This record gives sequence, structure tokens and C-alpha cells, in this order.
Amino acid sequence: VIVIDNMSSGHKKNIAHIIDNIDFYENDIEAFELSQLENINCVVHLAAQAHGKGGSEKQQLDGFRRANVDVSLKLAKLAIKASVRRFVFVSSIGVHGTGTNGKAISESTSFNPGSPYALSKLEAEHELTKLFEATRSSELTIVRPPLVYGADAPGNFGSLLRLANSSVPLPFGMCANRRNMVSLTGLVDFLVACTHHPGAGSQSFVVADTSPVSTRDIVTSLRAGMGRAKRLVPVPPLTMAAVLRVLGKCDMYNQLFGDLEIDNQKARKLVGWVPCENTIGELERIGKCYADSHR
Repeated sequence: VIVIDNMSSGHKKNIAHIIDNIDFYENDIEAFELSQLENINCVVHLAAQAHGKGGSEKQQLDGFRRANVDVSLKLAKLAIKASVRRFVFVSSIGVHGTGTNGKAISESTSFNPGSPYALSKLEAEHELTKLFEATRSSELTIVRPPLVYGADAPGNFGSLLRLANSSVPLPFGMCANRRNMVSLTGLVDFLVACTHHPGAGSQSFVVADTSPVSTRDIVTSLRAGMGRAKRLVPVPPLTMAAVLRVLGKCDMYNQLFGDLEIDNQKARKLVGWVPCENTIGELERIGKCYADSHR
């Protein structure tokens, strides 16, 4: 098995703890050579550009396409040529949109990408699917995770960790949204299963912890693990929506106050995956780990 990503040491440790015969590749994927895939059974492709690099929306989309579509296709073609048995592509729940309107997202939910990043991921899925449908020697597995949380998580969850570990009051006291996330350990367990489980071949999956949580729950749990007071201000969500709209941060409102529920039944039934069933307890544990490492 070979994992393609510039992962943190914490990510690597979680994967290597479960499966021994694994290699990590962190350099320029465009420089990848066929010889590096010889005698490899499975490629897990997590590498991606997740954030725009300035310029117009079209320029950003072009950049996402180069990084997330073109490079993925090049790697997949090499994998097929090397007779790699399975190619696991980590996409994003964002291909289904940014909200659920009371209905949980499943693999059958229609596509509705709401950002250049999500659109590039969906385009990569379509192109990879066409590529692998034309060959019988290799299988494609697509995995669409939501926000991944862990003590060393980057991005939006990393920002929440830093905020939670401060004494700053936060405006989430009235936030009762319902969002499913996926724990880092749970996602790693699922990806490892995808490398070898017969039920994962030629399938697409949405994966998430079973229990949805609110942003209020997340911050309260993290601060509990950190030994901090809640310090949540009861600001009505509509007020926050108006403030963030004025600031041009509508996407931030959706991420912090919107719903995003996910149905993980297919992953559980086909692969026998056991997701995290106690997100609150896991968040408290992560809060403690983060605080302990930043004392």
C-alpha cells in the first residue's frame, strides 16, 4: 500500500499503527514515476489543494483543477499501467453541497458543489470513474469525508482548537445546528479497510461519526477537555448571519451555524466499518491532548 499525501506525523502514526506494509509519499506528485508503483497493491490518494491562492474565481478554479483533477488523473493512469489492484481517491462531502435542509446526505444524494474546491473534486471523481470503467485490472474507491477532527488537525478544525484553547468568549451559546464530522482515527480505520476489503471495490462512500453535534457542542466539549470554562455568548444565529454577511463571510456562517447531517450506513454495512459513536467524548479527549501539548 502506498499513501499519497503530505500528512503530519500524527496522521502517519495513526495509519502505520494499523497496517505495517505501507509507504508514504510526500514529494511532488507530478514527478511520480511508474517504477514507484511496482509491486504496489493499493494507492490511497489524499493529496489535494484545499484552499485558493488568490486571483479571480476562474483563476482559483483553474488552480484547483490542475492540482485536484489533472494530477489525480496522471497518478491514476500510472497506477493502472502498474496493475495496482485498487485506487482509493479521497474526495469531499462538499461535492453534495454545503447544507442538508433536514435530510441526511447519502451516496445517492444529488451533486451540488458550492465552491471551486468542491467542483474540482467532483470533476476528478467523474474523470477517474470514466478512466477506471475502461479497465478491468484496477478498481476505484471514492471516499467523501466531512470535516476531519483530531488533536493535530489543520484547517477549520485547527482554528477551532486554537479558539477553544483561549479565554475569548465565543458567540455560539444559541447555536443548535446538527453537523456530522469524522474523527481522524475513524477515517484512518475506514481508509485502511478500503485498501483490502472486497466490499469496498468500485464503490463510493460518505463517511462520518454516527452522532451529529452542534458548534456549541464542539466548543463546549473541547474546552471541557482543556479544563476551561464554556464562555459561550448567547448570540442569535440570525444576528450572526447578518454580521457575517456584512463582513462578506457567508461561507463561514454555513460552516459554523448550518446543518450537515450524513448517513454512514453504506460504509458500515458493506465494509463492516465501526465509526466513532461518542463524538462528544472524543472531542473532550482531543481537547485534553491539544491542551497538554500546548502548555
